[in-house]
Amino acid sequence: MQITRGWHRSIPVFSFPLRAGLSAVLLTGAVLRGASASPAPEILPAVSPEKSLTGWLLASSVMMQRGEIDAAHEALSHVLTLSSQNLKLREDGLRYAAMTGHETEAVALAKTLPASDIATLVLAQNAVPRKAWAEMRQTLSRNSHHGPLVSVAAPVLLAWAQAEEGHIEQALNTLSAAAAFAPTRRLYQLHAALIAERLSSQHEAQSLYQKAGNSPDDPLTLQILYAQLYGGWLEGQGQHQGARDAIAALGVSSPLASMIIGPLQHTLQKRAPLSAAQGAAILNLQLALMITDVIQQEGIPRDPAIITLQQALYLDPNLTVARIFLADTFREGNQLPKGLGVLDHVADTDPLAALAAQERVNLASRSHDLPMQADALNRALTLLPDNPEFLVQLAEVQDQMGHHDEAIELYTKALKASPPRKEIVWPILLGRAMAAQESGNWAVMKEDMHHALELAPDQPEVLNFVGYASIEHDVDQERALQLLKRALDLQPNDPSIQDSYAWALLKHKGDLKTALPILIQAAEHASSDAEIGYHLGVAYWYLGRHTEAQDQWNQSLDDSPQPQDRTLILNALQQGGPHLKAFEQNR
Repeated sequence: MQITRGWHRSIPVFSFPLRAGLSAVLLTGAVLRGASASPAPEILPAVSPEKSLTGWLLASSVMMQRGEIDAAHEALSHVLTLSSQNLKLREDGLRYAAMTGHETEAVALAKTLPASDIATLVLAQNAVPRKAWAEMRQTLSRNSHHGPLVSVAAPVLLAWAQAEEGHIEQALNTLSAAAAFAPTRRLYQLHAALIAERLSSQHEAQSLYQKAGNSPDDPLTLQILYAQLYGGWLEGQGQHQGARDAIAALGVSSPLASMIIGPLQHTLQKRAPLSAAQGAAILNLQLALMITDVIQQEGIPRDPAIITLQQALYLDPNLTVARIFLADTFREGNQLPKGLGVLDHVADTDPLAALAAQERVNLASRSHDLPMQADALNRALTLLPDNPEFLVQLAEVQDQMGHHDEAIELYTKALKASPPRKEIVWPILLGRAMAAQESGNWAVMKEDMHHALELAPDQPEVLNFVGYASIEHDVDQERALQLLKRALDLQPNDPSIQDSYAWALLKHKGDLKTALPILIQAAEHASSDAEIGYHLGVAYWYLGRHTEAQDQWNQSLDDSPQPQDRTLILNALQQGGPHLKAFEQNR
């Protein structure tokens, strides 16, 4: 029941053949190579910690290696206060100031550095909100050989400057010349369309929007951006149905889009032509998409993607699609608090609020913090109270937290909200049956597990649960053994199924000869599973290998057993072993 992740991750249409150059930029200033990522031992400083250059250098290197960008930025700020002459440290300081959104500090550092790709991009874009066009042009001309980011960005920034100065045709010519390069053509055409909105005739803008287009093969991030821009422009031209159709086209490529189509259509309204700052923010989002393509294919640092997305939000804090993309980028880098913090700025009234809620759930799920997950899911259900995916996920979390009755209620709501398709219904029934088992509600459990078996008779999970539950409740044990054997045939290397079948052989048949090798194999596959360890100990016990059985049970106590398993283990240790009828009757 996992939601599709990575909603922007298909290959961006704006990929470009500057991969080697961009790779070099990405790797420049990467964390120190070859050092351990484990935390350094605490050492009491001989000088005041605030003035210990060695201490802050050590802290900065460790935090950079860990990917803790806020802590790395703080440590580097202290390093640069104590020693600002080292060029490499200033480059690192710029990188982390830009990644953490400290624009003023990033600009100050960029002014002290040679005309690198990141420094030039930061300085040139900082001039845009101030409309300091001469300063921007001077920055872009500092180096005649631009890096890959500035090479793509420069024509767009220059065109927006020309547009702001009233030279619309000149701006369109600048972008037209840049669009001769096919891989980035649609990037420039989209900016040309935005600038052409300022013309008295709207024919040019319409033509350019159609050329820029929106393809189902584009990443969803880009599709949303285009649909919002084009839909808003069409609405302003009085083409209401065309605007709604542009938004509805999002549903062609992704089920996630269905959460936002309605809100986007509902909030359609006439808008003014974009400012240069808004245009530059869109440019940064496009750059981030291109960078992400390279990151995925070559496994290099995410730093420039984070920087360009932070730049996008500096230039336009209301560009929500960039905010969600940044949160997702933080999630991919395991920067969960940063991602959640970025999403806190998305209002529930934003048309993309549901997509932000989905990303919040994704971030919380990565944390393994059950209360955090429950909070994220409850917030998502406030926006989409009948979303079956969120209901099922919250039910699973509540069940893990021991709130089994609440889980049963949520599964019931999910069943009512879900389409009546077998492949959707049986996992929900199985989940509710498991929650009912934990709550001791045998009636609900029995009904749901048999219904799930009717719908999915060849699903190993269903066969395993029904078979094991029947063995545990001493119900129709011969059939239960058949179900478990079928599950094992379908999924022979699953330790849970191996354990279930072997336990059924022990409990129902007393068949140690067949069960023991299967249990040993299950324990090898899942060495820290306390329930499997208990069952293996039982087999050892009835073979007369009591010391091995007790060792196995003691080990299982260290493997965080469930309460019912802990009770069984302690009883076996304290009461002279287990007491299975199949063996007691044969004594």
